[in-house]
Amino acid sequence: MVAVVLSQLANDAVHGPSLERGARFAIAFPILLGAFLAIDRKMLRQSVWGFILAGWASASIVIWLVLPKFQRPNTPEYNAVGYGNLMLLAVVFIVYSIRWQLTRYPRAERALKVLTGVIVFGAFILTETRTGWMALPIFFAIGLLLLGKFRHPIKLAMVAVLGVAALVALGSTSQALRERVDQGFEEVRECTTTNRIAETSVCIRLQLWRASVDMVEKHPWFGLGATNRFPDELQARVAEGIVAPFVAADFGEPHNDMLYMLTSFGLLGGVALLAVYAVPAVAFAKRFHNRYPTEIRVAAAMGLALTLGFTIFGLTELMYRGMRTISLYVALLAWLTALCTPGTKGEFSEDGDSGR
Repeated sequence: MVAVVLSQLANDAVHGPSLERGARFAIAFPILLGAFLAIDRKMLRQSVWGFILAGWASASIVIWLVLPKFQRPNTPEYNAVGYGNLMLLAVVFIVYSIRWQLTRYPRAERALKVLTGVIVFGAFILTETRTGWMALPIFFAIGLLLLGKFRHPIKLAMVAVLGVAALVALGSTSQALRERVDQGFEEVRECTTTNRIAETSVCIRLQLWRASVDMVEKHPWFGLGATNRFPDELQARVAEGIVAPFVAADFGEPHNDMLYMLTSFGLLGGVALLAVYAVPAVAFAKRFHNRYPTEIRVAAAMGLALTLGFTIFGLTELMYRGMRTISLYVALLAWLTALCTPGTKGEFSEDGDSGR
């Protein structure tokens, strides 16, 4: 919020949506955290059912859009990349929650969670989203530390490598996904050698990033003052050959969360985004220690997946494209922070807890 206000003052600009984005972090988070802390932790953990329902709903939508030709589920309502990334995050939360017993029927509950995770992960593959696969090794490693018992780091590393390899092999069964990966490498080669302004998926991103870096170099301290000034700045770089006319006309953001903050609000904006990820990630990492009870460690694992996942997702996609995703991140951050905070002495033990 401070970064947004200072940037707008320095640029003599007033942009309501930018202020609202900052307010959702600075104001909404403490309000939500206070509300969640007032709720019994056992009741808060029941929120996992929402992810299970959302998982089935999103998987159904993707399958409906993909069939019968197995085409990529692109829609005007939501970007397939962002949608796929959030589906993968839901899978991670559902699988991690296996260590939480929410009902009197633990076996049936675990079976439902595993089945849901498999179905939703399969639907994620159908989105042909390459960005999500970048975060998969991190999610898998956190899951191993949470769900497995490894006394030796070498054994953990070997299992992690084999597990990620198995998941990649599963993903490679999708011919469309394999073709998109191969296409991505070819587009990088073309954009960095023969045609710097090619109108391909990867080259468009590279053009946006080059233009963004140029903007940051010219407005390093306070940025442009608002997110809505990016398109005009992009258009001004067509004549310089930095971006193609098509890119300047059809893309109003840099497809990267960090560059989005740096171009809009300067270095202070970049530091603010790092803090949004790094500060809670460090707090969650501390709660992930074995000396904490399982209930808290599960929430900490989800928190690490949330913060690190969004960090990775934001490298090649603008996750904060709309207010919905900002609100989702803030709400999940508050929810998991509350779940990592013991409500009673019975929920916390210095010696840890093996869980159920």
